[in-house]
Amino acid sequence: MIASRLVSTLIAAFASTATAQGFPERPIQMVVPFGAGGTTDIMARLLQEELGKALGSNIVILNTAGAGGAIGMSQVARARPDGYTIAMTAVGPQVIQPARRNTGYTPDSFDYICGTYDAPVLMLVAADSPHKDLKSLVTWAKANPGKVNYGSPAVGSVPHLSMLTLLREQGVDALHVPYKSSADLIVPLKSGQIVAMNDAPAVGTQYQLRALLALSDTPVAGYEKVPTAKSLGIATRASIWGGLVAPKGLPADVRSKLEAACTTATAATSYKARAQAAHNPLVFRSGEQFRSFAFSEHEKFGRVVKENQLEEK
Repeated sequence: MIASRLVSTLIAAFASTATAQGFPERPIQMVVPFGAGGTTDIMARLLQEELGKALGSNIVILNTAGAGGAIGMSQVARARPDGYTIAMTAVGPQVIQPARRNTGYTPDSFDYICGTYDAPVLMLVAADSPHKDLKSLVTWAKANPGKVNYGSPAVGSVPHLSMLTLLREQGVDALHVPYKSSADLIVPLKSGQIVAMNDAPAVGTQYQLRALLALSDTPVAGYEKVPTAKSLGIATRASIWGGLVAPKGLPADVRSKLEAACTTATAATSYKARAQAAHNPLVFRSGEQFRSFAFSEHEKFGRVVKENQLEEK
């Protein structure tokens, strides 16, 4: 019996080592827990080619939208921790949704590979909107109570919470309309079904939207003429961050290869150029830095969720 157990243990150890040494031997699936066209999807596709080059394998993106990103991330959390399933996660599904409800996972359900971006949130309207600045929109909203609505990719997402906080600060009562992804908001925004949305610079750039405000202290690259919250004396601040994670329990060697590949890919000139063209700020965090950051954000947004009574029973 003891000999049998010892043999089984040695076989498992050998198989794990062999797998790690040969990794990757087939394409790697990168889950994006939102539909195509949003910030998370844009940043995943910007990284896809260079990450594949660094690993010597194809990266296949799988968009899995729903429940504010929780459906996609729950699938990742349950996947085999062999390195062949990773995710480009974001602040909403990674730390906010688990604070709102039972998602079947927590921030501790993943191994953290690297953080890749951290973008200030912009308040966005359609390019032909009559509102040229925040003051115009707020004045109109107060003169038209009950007619103001805004969209976001999900209840409890950063675009939702940041707009909620900003409008409350401005004394505006507005209706929130949740969608499945940032891309799904564009037609309603341009057709006037919703007045405004908050999102990252990459979304504003891709869909040629007008930015009224940057919820940051300093000007945003590509949007230097847009007033910052600090310049207008506004207290609300927000950013949308993301990066790569995998199911918890990766073999150490596989995890090291993924982390090294992410470091190489994010340092590539072509990747930086494409991100700069999208006006989405790159902020690299190592696996351990990303993990610590995500845990602290989970605590912070847990308080925000309770303050705004956004928990699902």
